[in-house]
Amino acid sequence: MRAVAIDRFGSADELHLVDLPLPEPGAGQVRVKVAAAGVNPLDYKIRDGSSGLVKDFDPANFPLVLGRECAGVVDAVGEGITGLAVGQRVFGMAPLAHPGGCYAEYVVLPADCLAVSPSEVDDLVLAGAALVGLTAWVAVHDLARVRSGDVVLVHGGAGGVGQVVVQLAVAAGAQVYATSGPANRDRIEAMGATHIDYTSVDFRTAVPSPQVIVDGVYFGTYEPSMDHLAPGGRLVVLPSLADLAPARERGIDVSVPSITADRSRLDRLAAMIAARSLSLEVGHVFRLAEAAAAHRQVETGHTRGKIVLTVAC
Repeated sequence: MRAVAIDRFGSADELHLVDLPLPEPGAGQVRVKVAAAGVNPLDYKIRDGSSGLVKDFDPANFPLVLGRECAGVVDAVGEGITGLAVGQRVFGMAPLAHPGGCYAEYVVLPADCLAVSPSEVDDLVLAGAALVGLTAWVAVHDLARVRSGDVVLVHGGAGGVGQVVVQLAVAAGAQVYATSGPANRDRIEAMGATHIDYTSVDFRTAVPSPQVIVDGVYFGTYEPSMDHLAPGGRLVVLPSLADLAPARERGIDVSVPSITADRSRLDRLAAMIAARSLSLEVGHVFRLAEAAAAHRQVETGHTRGKIVLTVAC
């Protein structure tokens, strides 16, 4: 099979196509013929070696195939599989302890990290749904505990995770403000939030002190967000490497989402997407061989919606 891998940690230039043996599913696993794979900031942090997920990585395990979420069709199943069968369309993500491997024509994943794809939803959308959907769900419901009537500020509201955070907070009955560039005003407002153009407006003057801030930007927003948060408010910072100590020293309820892929929450997200109560926007689509270009786009930090790789076998 074809796959995109790295032979060492480094820049996007390290990504290259390789030919690898077809992986075989073990007990509790399924093999997915990948139609599309999501591209996320976590991917480039693994690629450049900065992610904590690779701190104990054995160089003998190179080449490392990247990619942590995908959509496709079940191609083979291991022992003990229930709820999934060969030929079913599925989507999901690799758990954090799993090496990943979704930038490939085939990937083997734990069956309980996959859900059946709704027939009316395209693979390009579902390929980027698992990681952002679960991250946003944990951020809004588990950590921020958004309630009806809360004022919620979302930094980076047009990004992949940010768009889902905005929609879940609006659905919870919150008054939502979201920062983005001027080009994304229409998208922010269509999701039911008030747009704040960070290029021309200081959010501290445009947003009343919020009970919740979900910060998907961090650089340049973290410190002023702590100053603007309402007393007793909750701050959720999306970058996994964020330094939470300054907020904790000030007694702020601050956290970073840690997600576990589980079928029940994936099923709930799939139902919301199918019912159009949750919209996932695909901002850029690249071919598998263009994974390096996809990484460079993610690294700009100014992408609207999700970036997806198409995988043609």
